Amino acid sequence: MRAVVQRVARGGVTVDGEDAARTIGRGLVVLLGIGVDDDDGDVEYIARKVYNTKLWPSADGGKQWARSAKECEYDVLFISQFTLHAELKGNKPSYHRAASPTTAEPLYDKFIEHVRHNYVSAGEGKGKIECGKFGAMMDVDIHNDGPVTLILDSKNKT
Repeated sequence: MRAVVQRVARGGVTVDGEDAARTIGRGLVVLLGIGVDDDDGDVEYIARKVYNTKLWPSADGGKQWARSAKECEYDVLFISQFTLHAELKGNKPSYHRAASPTTAEPLYDKFIEHVRHNYVSAGEGKGKIECGKFGAMMDVDIHNDGPVTLILDSKNKT
């Protein structure tokens, strides 16, 4: 599972041109790609990293990289993006490492359920979770804060 994590001042997504956008305030926009060999362990790893990576300064501003989205109770917007598993063959992308929609969608749904259960409804955080729609055309609005962008890969744990 791959994730591009961006610290944002705000973000949003419009799905299939619908008028009502799903928006967040300060927090993270996470582009999430599911690979052919991903499983529940990848779900847990990426979710934990998204919510626990220290991307904000301490409350008093004295120390950089001191608090996580979970600690700050910030919002997170998740967007499914199979293209994160692209490999270029010449100038043409190949997506053979991306899970098929029939495999990826249930795992994406499991991921969203996991973060809702473990990071919001369990009382560990008050930040809201928004998400795009799996397999839909989406317009993603990202207002970077920093900018701060990280790439996570559950197959390359460090």
